[in-house]
Amino acid sequence: MLLTFDIGNTNIVVGLFREKDLIHKWRLLSDSVKSSDDYAVDLVELFLTAKIDCLHINKVLIGSVVPELSSIINEAVKKFTNCKILSIGDDEVKLGIDIQVKNKNEVGADRLINTVAGYNKFGGNLIIIDFGTATTFDVVGNNGEYLGGVISPGVNLSLKALHDMTAKLPKISVKPQNNVIGKNTIEAMNSGVYFGYISLIEGLVAKIEKEYGAKTTKIITGGLAEVFKEGLKDLVNHYEPNLTLEGMRIIYEKNIKE
Repeated sequence: MLLTFDIGNTNIVVGLFREKDLIHKWRLLSDSVKSSDDYAVDLVELFLTAKIDCLHINKVLIGSVVPELSSIINEAVKKFTNCKILSIGDDEVKLGIDIQVKNKNEVGADRLINTVAGYNKFGGNLIIIDFGTATTFDVVGNNGEYLGGVISPGVNLSLKALHDMTAKLPKISVKPQNNVIGKNTIEAMNSGVYFGYISLIEGLVAKIEKEYGAKTTKIITGGLAEVFKEGLKDLVNHYEPNLTLEGMRIIYEKNIKE
């Protein structure tokens, strides 16, 4: 079985594949204060709850935008399996895509993984919108090349700023809403973030397509994509909650074949 780690600034998404099937998906908080022993215990508990035998895990791939957590997770995994651990970003791991930006090392691993997965599943001319700690827009060319994109503050960052930087605004979680005009403080805050991000996405997609010069297939993914999928149904073509994990599986399989 293949064990994958998508390490982000807020969460570590852990996926377990049997052949091509994602059979389990878990989320752990990203916490660089925790030791490799702590994470090893967390992972083994997840496996025990799911009745997974660690000895059946014989492939591991790590993708990360948090370097200090990469090494911690690497050490954690070594405590329950002896298989070779591959990490995206290492010279030996090839993504097989043309990265057309000024500094290739600046592009987050998750954005490149999504490019691989999106092109593999839907072909070229894509805009991939990932609702993570940041909300990112990545443009994939006709032949699967990574053309660049847009980074905007994430939904939860915006909510946190409203709460932290004001005296009276409460801490809330965004949810779908029908009325734009809020009838109380919480509705008004939720409206600002919910409809604000829908308008942000609609506007940026229109500008990207105008600059790109072609219509695109729009894909949404990430932890909060489900909240926005109904509000974006007239714009977005595909909701793919497991896009990054699927991309990691594809990358692992390509590297093993090569």
